[in-house]
Parts: sequence; C-alpha cells; structure tokens
Amino acid sequence: MCGICGEYRADRAPVDPALLRRMTDAIAHRGPDADGFHLEPGLGLGHRRLSVIDLAYGAQPMANEDGTISVIFNGEIYNFADLRAELAGKGHVFRTNSDTEVILHQYEEDGPDCLRRFNGMFAFALWDSSRRRLLIARDRLGVKPLYWCTDGPRTLFASEVRPLLLALPSSPALDPAALWSYLAVQYAPAPDTLFAGIRELPPGHRLLIDDSGVKEEAWWTLPAPAEPISGLAAEAEVRELLEDSVRLRLVADVPLGAFLSGGIDSTALVALMRRHKGPGLKTFSVDFAAELGADSVNETKWSRLAAETFGTEHHALTVSAAEALAALPAVVDRMDDLISDPAVIPTYLVSKFARELVTVALSGEGGDELFGGYQRYALGGLARWYQPLSRPARRLLEAAFARLPGARRIRKGLRAIGEATPARRHLAWLLVMPPDLIDAILGSGTGGWERVEARFAPMFAGQRGTFDLDRTLRTDLTTWLPDDLLTKVDRASMAVGLEARTPFLDYRLVELALRIPAADKVSLLGRKLVFKRAMRGIVPDAIIDRPKYGFALPLDAWFRRELREMLLDLLAPARLARQGIFAPEPVSALIAEHLSGRENQGHQLFSLLLFQLWHAKMMSPRARPV
Repeated sequence: MCGICGEYRADRAPVDPALLRRMTDAIAHRGPDADGFHLEPGLGLGHRRLSVIDLAYGAQPMANEDGTISVIFNGEIYNFADLRAELAGKGHVFRTNSDTEVILHQYEEDGPDCLRRFNGMFAFALWDSSRRRLLIARDRLGVKPLYWCTDGPRTLFASEVRPLLLALPSSPALDPAALWSYLAVQYAPAPDTLFAGIRELPPGHRLLIDDSGVKEEAWWTLPAPAEPISGLAAEAEVRELLEDSVRLRLVADVPLGAFLSGGIDSTALVALMRRHKGPGLKTFSVDFAAELGADSVNETKWSRLAAETFGTEHHALTVSAAEALAALPAVVDRMDDLISDPAVIPTYLVSKFARELVTVALSGEGGDELFGGYQRYALGGLARWYQPLSRPARRLLEAAFARLPGARRIRKGLRAIGEATPARRHLAWLLVMPPDLIDAILGSGTGGWERVEARFAPMFAGQRGTFDLDRTLRTDLTTWLPDDLLTKVDRASMAVGLEARTPFLDYRLVELALRIPAADKVSLLGRKLVFKRAMRGIVPDAIIDRPKYGFALPLDAWFRRELREMLLDLLAPARLARQGIFAPEPVSALIAEHLSGRENQGHQLFSLLLFQLWHAKMMSPRARPV
C-alpha cells in the first residue's frame, strides 16, 4: 500500500522538483518506508512506499527494461503470480518479485486494457514515454482513492486531495452543491468533492492524458443481470470464491492479521484465514467502555467467542469517551475529502492499535452490500403495502410512532417508503439531515438536492414496483460503499500506515452475488440468507444468528456533556456569521432542540461540527496544508 501523486504538463514545461517533493511528503503517512521520483520534460511522478511485497526490490517508480514505461502504484494485484507466470511464458523478463512489475509487462501486452486482467485494489499512474501518454486508473470497486484536477496546461493527480492543494496556485473555493450532499448523506458522491474543480476519479474509471487533452472513461461497470444462480449451487460458489479471495489476500512479506468484530463477515474471514495460516493469527477488535452509555454497542462477547473458536491471538482495545474524543483531531487531519460517518473514529483507533503488531489487516467491508445485510433492505419491501395508503393514513401512522421513545428509525423508515419515486425512497433512508433543514442552513439555490437526485435517479430508471432489492444493492455498491465505507477505512488505516484488504470485494465474488436472486438474500425470515447458509459449519451458529450491530457512538449524550463546549464554540452564531457558510439561526435552533432533550440530533450536529474542524484545517487562508 502506498501513496502516489504527480503532474503532467501539456506544454512540456519542466515540473518543479521541489513542489513534487512537497506533494509527495504530504502523503508520507500512506507510505512511511521510502519515497521515489521520476522527472522528465512535462512530467513528474512521486511515490511513497509502504513495503508489503518484495521488500528489497519493490521500490517505485518502477520502469520496464528499456525505461520507456514507468509506473507508480498504490494497492495490490492479488493475481500477480498467475499473471507473472503467463507473461514469463511469453518472453517477458522480470527483475523483481513485486506485483508492481506485472503492471508494466501486462501493459506492454495489452495497453490500457491491461486493467481487465488485474484482480486487486489499486490506483496507479503509468507513463508511456514513446506515446507521451499517461494512464491513470482506479480499481473496479473503488477500494483505493484517486483525485485529480487541471490548472491550465497542468493535470495534477494524487491519492488524497492535500497534494493537489499544495500544487494549485490558490485555494479552491468550496463547492456549495457538494456541501449540500455532505450534509444530506454524509459524503459528496464521486466525482464531486467539497473543493470546486477537484474531482474524484470514480471506481472502475481511467484517465488517458496526452498532449491532445484528458479523456475520462469507464473501463469496468457492474455487469448486467446474468443467468441466476440460487440454492445449494449459490452457497457452494459463495464459499469457494470467498475462500479463494481470502487466500489471494494472504500474500505478504510483512506481519498480517484481521479485524474481528464478532459479526458474521469478519468471523467468516478469520475462519477462512485459519485454513491457510497456522497458529498465531493476530486479530483485533475495538469495544467501548461502559461509560459511553447505552447508545453504544459493546461486542466483546462476540469477538471473544470468534477468537476462541479459531484459536487466534486476539487483541481487544477498550475505548473510553476521553480516548475516542481525543482521536478526533487526528481523524480530521486525514479526512481531506470529508465524510461524517461517526464510525471513522473507532476505525482509526483499531487501525492504530493493530499497526503496533501488523502491517496488513483483512477487513469485512462489502458483505452487507453484496448479500443484503442492512435493515433497510428488508423494510424497503414494505413500500408495496405502505404506498397505497392515503396521505392522512400515513400521517396518522407516523404521528403514532412519533410518540414512542426510541422510534426514530421507524419514523424515518415510514417517511422513506412513503416517498414518491424510487430514487427519493432510497435517499430518504440515507438522509442525515432533511432537505428543508439543509436549505435553511445553507440557503436555497445551491442546487444540491438536484445534483444528489441526478446522481441516484438513473440507477432506478425503469424500475417496476415500489422496491427493487437488486437495484438498491447496485446503487449502494457504486455510491455508499466507495464514497463512505471504503473512504473511511482507507483514511483511517492509511493514517497509521496500515494496509486494509477487503476480500468481499473481489470482483468475481461481486459478479457472483449480482446473479443471486433477491429472495435468496432478503425475506421476512431475515437478511443475508444465502451467505448465512453458506457459512453454516464454518462460522459458529451463535454468531450467524446474532443480531447485527454496527459501530455506534453515543453522539447524543456526548453533545450534552463532553462535546457541549466545543459544539457551542465552533457553532457559535458570531463565528458562523463571520464565516458566512452556515446560517446562524437554524443551527442555533438545532442545538437548542438537542440540548433541551426534546430531540436527539447527534449525527446532524456531528456533521456540522466535523465540517467546522475540517474547514479550519483545510480551507482557512492561514491553514494551507503543509
């Protein structure tokens, strides 16, 4: 795992080597082991290395035999051994044992279409000097990030936004529509970022850059529905492919472990890892101290059960409120493409904890999006009964639940399944803030709601009926997963130089899951049905049948106690008036409502507070990143 950055100049003017070094240094946390540079007229490539495979000879940038092709690479090509053998059979000569060199030789064979041969997580830039062409590509599911922008004749790119800010002559403006999206769904959907003019390269896309300009295109998309597979055949295929995916992701020349929450996904990965690794497998979990309150979830019982079942060397981190809050500045420091997922805090803490003993950790992201693990997948089907109800009947039902304590999720669900269009129903499940509140805070006319709807609506075009699980899963695989979950894991793990690998996101397993009918994933009997059946006999029944939990922080209580002073300071009316981004009155009303105990608005306040911390770090004239 590494960090990459660079500059291409269509005017062939020299790239400033000192600036390239500063850009590269800005992502040193992604690759603490070494740096490397390639400069020639009109081009500069910078690389930071986290040594994982071929520690002695895997330095980058790496060139082919005659030096005409150079590459900088962030990620892993898991099938590199098979590709290497195939390429060697065609006469290619290898000088290292690294997966990076496979990219060079596969490009020599297939040009830009070499991407289709790679099974991995990656973002890389490959310079073909004979064609004066720069190929920049991102993996199919977006496990590894890539950002880019243009500045006159310059095209700049990097693993994170920070190097681009260093390279631009002035700070980009805030994008109001992207900020609207952030407040609505806790992230700005790709290709948007909060910075006007800076774009995120979407998953499965590539850039081809030469003197004629920049061409962006998709090189992979989720495949159209193919011949379905169900029942015992589907279960067998899931087991086989997941085990092979885990096996491929165990290749490393450094210590390797796994995150183990005690849920079915992480436990399944550990169970399959143990088939290929002997005793001493290190696993890691983070749990919350009792002082954090009833809103948080402690999974110690389940992670301990999983660790004991598979004989792992388990390390459990117990986090206090003070420790969780103390991590907030470090988290914000690494979140240059901001998301407001509260789980980023425990993800950062467990990554830092694991990094003391391992350099690589397997993680369970993707299982819910492949097999239907979220409650909203099951409740979404209720729309076919709820939609025909009259508006007064719906309002009466919502009012009845409004009087019940702890019924926020039910009320939100009722409002979601009552929306008029499939895209709006999907978005309503995800909303952190309602659109009218965002418009009050930011002012109308940002175009945010229209841009968010435009991003999601095509995924539901032509949908029949009120709910379609397959379309919903596809939408989450291309939005929520890369823009929120994978961003969270990448930033939290790479902040401490830890490589996180995600076996569920092997593209072969993704393509298989898309062939499994919805009825085999979600029904009135439960969720992730086919996956749970596939794991019987591998994962303990108690874990398969346990309720699903996610990382939950007691934000509601924190904003009334530990974070109250910070909240009132950073969102003070006078400060907001000077800043000119958030309207003071609706923000003050939101805070007063929460502090009075009439409503719990913890996540909404967290989004606002996090933005204030981020803005002071990234957007202030005195806060240019260094």
